[in-house]
This record gives sequence, C-alpha cells and structure tokens, in this order.
Amino acid sequence: MNKENKRNKRFEINIWTRYFILVLITIILGFLINLFLFAPIKTLADENAWLGFYGSIVGAGIAGIITLWGIEYTIKSTFLNVKPTIRPVKTNLFLYDKEGTGIFVTNKSMSALMKEYAESRKVYFSEIDKLDYMGVIAKIVDEYKGTKWESVFAEIDVEELTKEIKNICALKTYNDAMDNLWVELPEKYKDGVGTKLAESINEYYRRKIARESMSEAQDLWGLYYWVYNVGAGNALDIRISWDFSKNHHKILCDNLGFNDDDYSEMNNRFLLDKIEVAEADVMLNSNEENKVKAEIPYAVILFIKNLYVKSLKNTKENKHMNNNALVGEHQIAELNISYIDIHGKEHVDYYDVMFRTQSAIQEKYGYKEEYFYFKFCKK
Repeated sequence: MNKENKRNKRFEINIWTRYFILVLITIILGFLINLFLFAPIKTLADENAWLGFYGSIVGAGIAGIITLWGIEYTIKSTFLNVKPTIRPVKTNLFLYDKEGTGIFVTNKSMSALMKEYAESRKVYFSEIDKLDYMGVIAKIVDEYKGTKWESVFAEIDVEELTKEIKNICALKTYNDAMDNLWVELPEKYKDGVGTKLAESINEYYRRKIARESMSEAQDLWGLYYWVYNVGAGNALDIRISWDFSKNHHKILCDNLGFNDDDYSEMNNRFLLDKIEVAEADVMLNSNEENKVKAEIPYAVILFIKNLYVKSLKNTKENKHMNNNALVGEHQIAELNISYIDIHGKEHVDYYDVMFRTQSAIQEKYGYKEEYFYFKFCKK
C-alpha cells in the first residue's frame, strides 16, 4: 500500500461516527443559537417566538442529516455492495452417428434442427430435382405393384409434375411448400392420387431437410453452454477452467472397460487435464437475459465421442454389462469460474461437472441419435 493510500485510510471515518459528529455539532449549534436570545437586539417578537424559530431550524437540520444518512447507508449496502454470481446451467447435447459421415455432437436435436431449417430455408430447383421426382414416382409404382393403382401412377407425366411442384413450392420456405402440396396436389390429381403424391414428395423433402440441416450442424465449430449471472453487478474478465486433473472421468472409463491401450489411444489424440477457456470483459447484466454463451472445450467433445465408440465396441463384443457404467450420473470434472466485480475484487466459484447419457439409441433418416447432458453442481 503506497503512502497516499495509507494517508487516506488513516483519515477515513466510519459512517456511524461521521453522522454522530454531525448530529452533535447540530445540537451544539442549537445551544449557541439560543445565546442570541439574550443578545440586546431590538425585536417586536417575544422570546417564545425566537425559541420556536431556532428550534425549528435545529430540528430540520437533524432531520435532514438523518435523511442523508439513510440515503448513504442504502446506497452503500445495496448499489455499491454488489456481488455477481456466475452460474452455468444444465446443457443438453446430442450425438449423431451416420455411416459415411462419422460421429458428431450438436447442441440441438435433429427435430429442432430440421424445424429451424424448414422454417428459414426456401425451396430452389435444379435439373437433378426432376430425377428425384422420377425416383419418387418409381417408388410409388413399386409400392402399388400388382394393384390397379400401379398403372395410374406409372402414367403420371414427370415433366408436368415437376412444373406443378415448381409453381407450388418455388421460393417458399420448406414449411409453406409442404403445406401447399397437401392442398394443391389433391385438387389437380383426383381419386386419392394427389394425396399420395403429396405424402411421398413431403417425405422426400423431409429427408432432404434432414440431410442438409444435419450436414450444416456437422460442419459447425464450437458447442456452447449458457452461463448466467444470478447475483448483482457486472462480472468482468471471466475465466473458466475445466479441471480433469483429479481423474473423476477415469473412474467412469474404467467401469466402461477402458484398458491401457484405450487410454493410450485417447491420450495420443488429446489430453484431459486443466483446460482454460477465457471470456474477457463480459458484462453479463448488460443484456436483457443476463446470460452469455461459453464454449465447451473440443477435448471434452472428443472425450464424449470416445465414450460412445467404446460403448459400440462393448456391444459388438457382447460386453453389455460394461455399458451399464453409462447409466446414471457421473462426475467427470470440476468447473472453476473466476471473475472480477466492479470494485476490482476477484471471486471464484467451483462446480462439479456431472455427466449422463441416455442408454437407448434411436435412429432416424439414417442417423443414430444419443442424448447426453452436463449438469453443474455448486460445491
């Protein structure tokens, strides 16, 4: 502490002491003013009037000081005595495995990604679309093979159908286009033919939406979880650390059946230790929702993929009991969050990172889907 700070500290007076001194001075001034009652000053007012006048001045002064004290005390105990509290919230993750494209993890489920894509993207056409519609018709013909409907669908003019679909769908969002197909195709193609066409083309679009939306999700870099400020005041210079050094994750891996070779292969690809993620000068309560996104380290995502691959290997080798290790919550790491408040004071919060995977694997449009989550429990 330098000399100037020591000098300021020496002369700093407690709030209670300062106001006690002010009230004492006010009372003393009242007595001093009372001496003027005996001064030889000519006045038409009597002594009681003078006493009432000076008494009101002293009373107003004391009331004003008490009011000022209340305001200052409120400010210091609320607005200036602020402490932010950073809290990460439970985060859902979805792992997808599709032959030919590999394994990837997303923040959103396939249904959510498809919904967003269908609501925002417009339908565009190319020459290859006519071939796709020919495939749709061929599939319907094969479905009704041996019935009277086989010839009906086989006689549909693909050129005319393509033009009709373009008129219905072009430059509309996929959602609007699919809704319009249900209305307009049955009007043009009667006796249930249009309804079957709308059903088949809508399914073709849904598969196309799944392929495109999942391809975009696979190409995205960075997965996130939300971090909230549930305290008061801004949090500056936020630093987040995923700490695997205590080997909580190794217990889960051992139970899952990891051997020395499995560990060696995993460590050759990445190392789970202390992973620092810095978010400098994030003013958390400067936005309406009082939250920001924090990135999940890529090494953590690789760890999830390794757990999934090991579970597949266990299934292939009929080691189903090992996969029971993924049932229930497991602590895999610790999350340390440090930040500075508006007074420059540093705060540190500690959380246990709990991990859980859903055991049932679902498959949709060729993608195997598995559900994971991180939950952060404060120590």
